[in-house]
Amino acid sequence: MRRSQSGMALLTVLLVLAVITALAAGMTQRSQMSVRRTTNMADFEQAYWYARSSEALAKRVLKQDFEDSDGTIHLQQYWATANVVYPVEHGQIAGTIDDMRTCFNLNALSQGLTEEERNRDPYQKPLAGRQFMAMLEALEIDNYYAEMVADRVRDFTDEDDRQDGTFGAEDAEYESRPVPYRTPNQLMAHHSELRAVLGVNKNLYRTLQDYVCAIPGEDTQQLNVNTLPVERAALLVGMLEGKISLSEAESVLQARPADGWDDVQKFWEEPAMQRLQVDAQAKSTLAVDSKYFRLRGAAKVENAVFRLESVMRRGGGDGLTVLTRQYGGQQ
Repeated sequence: MRRSQSGMALLTVLLVLAVITALAAGMTQRSQMSVRRTTNMADFEQAYWYARSSEALAKRVLKQDFEDSDGTIHLQQYWATANVVYPVEHGQIAGTIDDMRTCFNLNALSQGLTEEERNRDPYQKPLAGRQFMAMLEALEIDNYYAEMVADRVRDFTDEDDRQDGTFGAEDAEYESRPVPYRTPNQLMAHHSELRAVLGVNKNLYRTLQDYVCAIPGEDTQQLNVNTLPVERAALLVGMLEGKISLSEAESVLQARPADGWDDVQKFWEEPAMQRLQVDAQAKSTLAVDSKYFRLRGAAKVENAVFRLESVMRRGGGDGLTVLTRQYGGQQ
């Protein structure tokens, strides 16, 4: 009897010990997860502030270039340095600055005909539309598709509900889709909105995403010939409405002075440009400076990574204002 009671007591003690051990293990695991979660949150928060500080670094570099420049923006300036990485405590800050005058501003397609264009030919497309189509054709996109996209982006971004062009689309077209929505009838804030335009599939978007942008609140299109990369020469073809070939545009950019042209007139004095018949309106869309820049910043703290995209505008003097700020990075 005593042996039986001793055995039961031992079993009870072992059972209680097993339960306590299991509870302790669970508490330890939860405590470790809580510590890890808190650490990750702290690292992520620090990465956020480091990423935000990349804006301050970008502004400082741009301001220095503005002070040192003679009114031009070119690729020999500090802001154009690629793959810049700054070591910081427990991590790194990296960033790339792009001149937003080296892409096609989709918001420019919202503009209608000027009075001069209307007097000359009321049925023609606005200059920005013609330039956009020429760029797409330089990228080997057929004329039909290029005209359709130009018309539909215009209807997507203009303020009225009137269908423009042959292939335009307003609310009625979008509301008849399997997942209906309406046209915003306002300027785009980011070029990723192009994907919502009727007829723009993922293949076209992937083709264009390095060539287009959306400058917040800006509906004009200008191209900085001093900072345009050779590999995006199709943009120059577009701005000249296809009056030069892609290979000719590449040759012009390859022959560009290291620190760019001193003024836009020097660009028009290039042999390949002198033979072209370009009107004053089209000429005004080419420049050698810029006031819009995009920062693609990132910060890493331990294993936490935070990405940031900021659009900045140069104001009076050398001041810079952040127009938009997007987190997480978009393509």
